[in-house]
Amino acid sequence: MKKLLSYGLIAGIISANIFIPITNAEASSISKAESLVKVAEEHAGALKWQISYELTKDIKYPDMKIFNLTKNAYLNAKSELEKVNVKDKVKLEKRLEDNAGIHYKRAMGYIDAITSGKKIVEKANEFNALYSKNPTSDVTEKSYHNLSSEIRKQAILLYRVYGKSTRDAILTQFKTPGEKALQSSKNVITAKMHIDKLDQLIMEKSNQKLVEEQVNTFFDSLDTIKDDAIIEDLYEAYYQSIRKDENFLKQENEIKEFFQKADEYANAENLEATIGLYSEEFPGYATLSETIEATFKDFDVRYETLNFDVQYILNNSALVIQHQKSTIDEKNTIETTIGYLLEKNEAGEWKFFDVLEESDESDLLEVE
Repeated sequence: MKKLLSYGLIAGIISANIFIPITNAEASSISKAESLVKVAEEHAGALKWQISYELTKDIKYPDMKIFNLTKNAYLNAKSELEKVNVKDKVKLEKRLEDNAGIHYKRAMGYIDAITSGKKIVEKANEFNALYSKNPTSDVTEKSYHNLSSEIRKQAILLYRVYGKSTRDAILTQFKTPGEKALQSSKNVITAKMHIDKLDQLIMEKSNQKLVEEQVNTFFDSLDTIKDDAIIEDLYEAYYQSIRKDENFLKQENEIKEFFQKADEYANAENLEATIGLYSEEFPGYATLSETIEATFKDFDVRYETLNFDVQYILNNSALVIQHQKSTIDEKNTIETTIGYLLEKNEAGEWKFFDVLEESDESDLLEVE
């Protein structure tokens, strides 16, 4: 019995010698962690005032030395707390997050928002320069989208910025100028995007209805633009794009033949053939025959179509601008630009459906 007790006493002594060093190590570690938490708190206390617009009255990067000191102290304390496993750890972790982590994370959000804001200003300046030089170029359009993307990115980053007054100040300083640049050019870039879409549909040989719908959308977008020079540039881009469409080219050739017939019939003073080129819905159709017949009788006129521009073909309807030379009595020459609306009937024949008077020439888009 005495022998057994001796073994038990020895075991107890060995056990005590094993656990005492671990407890001392934990105490040392928790003491070190607490010290590191305190250091982090001190640096974070200085940092929080660096990111408060109400205090600084300025939107700028915080003192990065203070930020880095806070960052390092916070991460060191957090790392040390992972090494201990006692009840005081939970309290210290909460203390670290409440007094240091929160300011470190807010500072990161603040810095990211300013960085994005500076990028917005940079991209806005780049876009404004490109737009001023060539508002309808592919490079300008790409710059527009880059600026728009950066503004959307900052909108997400702003959620991480603490304090409404600080968020509002960042918006005023960075986002507002960028949005102003986008807003002032939105209609032009939108029209350019419609041309890009038209190009894509034609390249993919899409359904003709989709192509025509896109053409219609493009012309609607031109109505929102006031600058005539930009409208002409956009129309020129459309003009080049639509001529990649095989169906358009086929119908354009039909219209060319139609105007050749019109000149031929008029020069031959063939009244019946000339009247046959007009739809019965053409304005003044009832007296059109008399008017043309009187012209043939009273004047010797030779007609020559110098060039024409098919602006669009939609749903068997085409807007055509004709530049024509008329030589009267082989002496006097007159050049006129007239807009015609043509329509294709069920038999597949193009007819004059309407005419744009000379007073409407400002509505026409002329391509040299």
